[in-house]
Amino acid sequence: MDLFEWSQKFSRILKTAKLDYLSGEQIQIEVFSDIIQTLSQLNLSLLDNDQKKKAFWVNIYNGFTNYLIIKLRLKTNMKEYPDFFKSNTLTIHNYKFSLDDIEHGLLRKNVRMHILPNDKRLQFQVKELDYRIHFALNCGAKSCPAIAYYTFNNIEEELDLAESVFIENEFLVNHKEKTIKCSEIFIWYKDDFKKKYLNNPKHLDYTIIKKPYNWQL
Repeated sequence: MDLFEWSQKFSRILKTAKLDYLSGEQIQIEVFSDIIQTLSQLNLSLLDNDQKKKAFWVNIYNGFTNYLIIKLRLKTNMKEYPDFFKSNTLTIHNYKFSLDDIEHGLLRKNVRMHILPNDKRLQFQVKELDYRIHFALNCGAKSCPAIAYYTFNNIEEELDLAESVFIENEFLVNHKEKTIKCSEIFIWYKDDFKKKYLNNPKHLDYTIIKKPYNWQL
């Protein structure tokens, strides 16, 4: 199984396991030890373009989030575990990555110097920040975008679809009343969206109504 097929399998298996766990099934985290061991042996040098990097890291992020929810026996939300996104790490190709490392260091092109400049992990970051990753990353909360399984050869079309699905209910523009009701994702990551969404010049005088983020699992 190649790097990309494996990342999809990792995401898919852990999504199913999390749903079983939240429905009350007794899931033993040890059953995933082989999966985690395989992950440590993957060759990240194969991530030689942004399409591959986006597909791989989004799949890994989503799978790792669900793995941690089960491993840490979370019941309500990620805030049960301090620094959920920072302190838990996954080893891949002899490098350790937290969820924040993957999102902010690699997929968001190391915004605000999340990873120090001389860190070798930066060789795996994207060359161009693609705002659509915010419609693909699932942190486990109910307000997160739905989990899909991404492929490097169709990643652009898949991210377009993720965007259209998410904004249908999470970015609602009322031109008559000049209001925008939106997910807090559009506020938190406003700078990533460049001239789109809240940065659209046509929306500068619109009133923003934020939809409270539901952090429940």
